[in-house]
Amino acid sequence: MSKTDMNKLSSSDILMGIFLCIVVAVIPVVCRLNQVGVSADEYNIIRSGNTVNDIFSHGKSVLIIVMGVVMAVFMAFQIFSGDGFTINFKSKPVILAGVYIILALLSALFSSYKSTSFNGISERYEGFWVWLCYMVFMVIAMAFSRNRNRLGIAVICLMISGFLVGIVGFLQLLGFNIFTTDIGAKVIMGSLYNGKPLNIRFDSVFSTLYNPNCAGMYFGMMFSAIGVMAFFMPAKKKIKWVMTALAIMLGACAVGTHSVGGILGIAAGIGFTSAVAVCYYVFKLRSKKALAFTIAGIIACIIVAVLLFVTNSVIAQKIRVISNALNNSEAIQVSASYYEDIDVDGMKGDIITKGGVYSIDYAEQATQFMHNGTVLEPVDIKDMETEGGKQYIFKEDGITWNMYLYKNYATVMAEDAGGTETYFMFGEVDGVLRILDKFGNAIDTSAPAESFGFEGVERLGSNRGYIWSRSIPLLKDHIILGSGPDSFALEFPQQDVKSKLKFLGNPYVIVDKPHNIYLQTGINTGVLSLIVLMALYILFIVKTIKAVFAENNASALTAIRLGLMAGVIAYLFAGLTTDSVVSVAPVFWSMLGMGFGAADTAEEE
Repeated sequence: MSKTDMNKLSSSDILMGIFLCIVVAVIPVVCRLNQVGVSADEYNIIRSGNTVNDIFSHGKSVLIIVMGVVMAVFMAFQIFSGDGFTINFKSKPVILAGVYIILALLSALFSSYKSTSFNGISERYEGFWVWLCYMVFMVIAMAFSRNRNRLGIAVICLMISGFLVGIVGFLQLLGFNIFTTDIGAKVIMGSLYNGKPLNIRFDSVFSTLYNPNCAGMYFGMMFSAIGVMAFFMPAKKKIKWVMTALAIMLGACAVGTHSVGGILGIAAGIGFTSAVAVCYYVFKLRSKKALAFTIAGIIACIIVAVLLFVTNSVIAQKIRVISNALNNSEAIQVSASYYEDIDVDGMKGDIITKGGVYSIDYAEQATQFMHNGTVLEPVDIKDMETEGGKQYIFKEDGITWNMYLYKNYATVMAEDAGGTETYFMFGEVDGVLRILDKFGNAIDTSAPAESFGFEGVERLGSNRGYIWSRSIPLLKDHIILGSGPDSFALEFPQQDVKSKLKFLGNPYVIVDKPHNIYLQTGINTGVLSLIVLMALYILFIVKTIKAVFAENNASALTAIRLGLMAGVIAYLFAGLTTDSVVSVAPVFWSMLGMGFGAADTAEEE
C-alpha cells in the first residue's frame, strides 16, 4: 500500500485495522501456561482433577473475547456517530450470522451443560462467548474490507499472521523448537517457571497452534490464500514478490505438519479456485496469454504435489493407509491394539488379548488372576496405603500385569515392554462383577453405543472412522437445538469402553472432539445451525465468483478475491478431518469476512 493510499484512511480505519491485526496475527501466537479450574459439568464425567494446565487455548480464548468486546464497542461508536464505515445489517451474511448466534444462544440456554456451553470445555474454551466473537470478527471484517484501501490493510494483516505463525513453524521444520528451550519456557510459563524447559514435542510442525492437525488446517488455509494471491497478482505490484516468498514458507510448513487434512484443503482450495480462474480467462477475458499462464501454473502445482507425495514418506504413508482402508476394509478390521475386548460373566472378568484371555476371578482377597484358565502366581505382593488394598504383580512374556485388590473393586493394569500402561477396572455390584468407568461407575456393556456407517473401517484416519460412526447418531437428537457450544465431549458415549479398547487401544480414553467441524457444529449448536453456516459458506463462494466475473480486467482485486476464496475453501475441506479451535478459527472467520467485503468492493466504488 502506497503512502497516498494510507493518507486516504481515517484514524478510525487505522485503529480498526490494528484491532483486526491483533485478531488474525497476535491471537494465534499467544501461548501462556495457565492453571484453569475444571467446571462441574466435566468433573468426574470426563476429568478427575480440579484444574488443568493449559498453554495453547485459554489465553487465546480470553483475548478473543476481549477483542470481540473492544471491536464491537468501537464499531457501535462508529455507527451511532456516523464516523467511518458502517455495517449493513440487512445484508444476507449479517442475517445468517445473526441466525446462527440465536441458535447457538438457545442451545446454550437449554443445554444440560450451561457452564461449558458459555465458557467452553477444558483445553478448548470455545463456548458461546467465543462463537459470538467469531461472528463479530466476520461482520466487522466484511464491513472494513468493502473499500480498496481498507482491504489492502486486511490483506497485510493476513500476511503478518502468516509470517509470525509461519516463522515459528519453519524453525520447527529446521529442527529448532522454541518450546524446548529455556527462554521459551520462561516466556510461556511466566511465574510458574520451574527451571526446566517445556516438554512439548511433536514429530511434525505445530507452530503455536495446539497440534499438527490444527497447524495443517492453518497452513493449508494460509498457503492457499497467500499463494493464489501471489500467483494472480499483477507483476508490477511489488507485494507480489513478498507474497511469493511468504507462500513458499507457508507451503513448507504445511508439508511439515504431515497433516492429510491440510493437504486435502490445499488441493480443494487451489483446485477449485484454479477452475474458476480458467473459466474467467476463457469465457470472460478471452485472454490466451493469461489462460496459458494459468494452465502452466496448474501443471506446475500438480508436479509439485506429485513430488511431495514421492518425497514426503509420512504423508505418502498416510495416503496409502487411507486408500487401502477404503479399498480393503478387512485390512483394518482387526484391532491394532494388543488388547481386543473386555467382558464380564458372573464374578469373572475377561481381558481378551492377542496373547490369549487374561481373567480375574473376583473373590475379594481370594481373587485369582488367570491366563487361558491357568492360575498365575504373583512374583510379588505389596500392601497398598489406599483402602487397605493389595498389589499383586505377575510377569508374562514381555508384559507385566498389576492387580490392585480392594474391598469391592479391582483394577488390573498391564504394562508392555515399551512402558505403555493400560487399565481395566472391575467392581462388585449387586453380587456380580461389572466393568467400571475411570470414575468407578458401573457400565452397562449389554447395550453398545449406537453407530452409523464406517463399519469395518473404524480405524480409518487415525481412528476417525470410529469417532464419526458414534458421532453421527447424535445428530438426530439435535436437529433444532444442539447440546450446547463446545459440549461434544459430554455428549459422546464415553462409556463405550469395549469399542474404545478395540479401535483406540484404551478403554478409558476420552474422546473430546469429533475431528470434523460439521459434526462438531451439528451436535453442539444443532443441525439447523449447521445448515445456516453451510448457506453462509455457499453464499460467499457464489458471491465471490460473481464478483470476479463482473470485472472486465484482471487486477490486484481479482487476485485478492481468488486468494480469499481459496483460503476459505481450504479451511472448509480441512475441516472434514479437523475441528474448529481457538488457535485457527479467528483467522478463518476474519478471512471469510474479508472475502465478503472484497466481493462487495466494486459495488461500493
